[in-house]
Amino acid sequence: MSSSRTLEYFRRAHVGRFVGWGVPDGLQGPLQVATNYCNWLFAFDDAVCDERLGGSTPGSLATYLTRMARMLETPTVPMLRDDKWAMSLLDIQLTLAAHATPAQVYRWVDQVQDYFTGLVWEAAIRETGEIASLSDYIMMWQKNSATLSALAFIEVAGGYVLTAEEVHDPRVHALQDISAALVGWCNDIVSYNKEAFREQHFGFPEIQNLVPVLADEQGCSIDEAARQAVVMHDTAMRRLAELSEQVCRQAGPGLSCFVEGLCQWVRGSLEWHLTTDRYADPNDPGEPVADHVAMPAVLASPTTAAGPGALEVPAVAWWWDC
Repeated sequence: MSSSRTLEYFRRAHVGRFVGWGVPDGLQGPLQVATNYCNWLFAFDDAVCDERLGGSTPGSLATYLTRMARMLETPTVPMLRDDKWAMSLLDIQLTLAAHATPAQVYRWVDQVQDYFTGLVWEAAIRETGEIASLSDYIMMWQKNSATLSALAFIEVAGGYVLTAEEVHDPRVHALQDISAALVGWCNDIVSYNKEAFREQHFGFPEIQNLVPVLADEQGCSIDEAARQAVVMHDTAMRRLAELSEQVCRQAGPGLSCFVEGLCQWVRGSLEWHLTTDRYADPNDPGEPVADHVAMPAVLASPTTAAGPGALEVPAVAWWWDC
């Protein structure tokens, strides 16, 4: 794909809207860093991980990402200086440091390293040719979606600093986990048609997506699995609303802003996923073969509703214990 086509493809994705709708009242400087980071994530994931013909092996990814993780820990030590992905990520880190406290930068670095772990895990599953269990897939997706590292910008862009006690409150942990899941599951539901199209027409690696994982685990059709994925999403959304209200009743100003920021990010992410061209246009690799792929019809189904209680999946059932 030519550079001009690549730029046009990412321009149509409108990643700035993803960040702007997620933190509509944020400070300009941190929001620009967040936008740069999210653009980096989408481009890196496409070029190095998900959309590389044949995929990336876990061994090659582990070596490369371990070096990049070390670079973030010691940004002044010369490392990967000829690598465009590493240097652009380092630039994002150094710019973030101009707007954030050392503790906020450290938490972001820690979450980016979690993202790297998830990428290796995903490559390992692809290499085996097996489909992950639902619980394992959810755990992996919490990491390799990189959502938690993006959510770190809510606090920085809001101009406040959470205390250590607030950051490590189990309820706050749950709220971040639920928010990351909602962003990831929405992404899977919306992007399934495009991913399946590319796997069939371009020979991309077998897709890792909540919908086929559910179909395999439940022994049901893709259409039914898509409906179940929407029910899971809406059940988690209800839990986010319940727990957010509970935490905000007892929280100080900073934590209240952060909890409201998580809810706003989820809301903005949903709006962006349903309007961006990224998940409707399958034509960035090679020559165009289709105009667009349709959004999953299940998104408009009036019969889909949140489940009556907790999700009975080990990876997420603890959300209801907080």
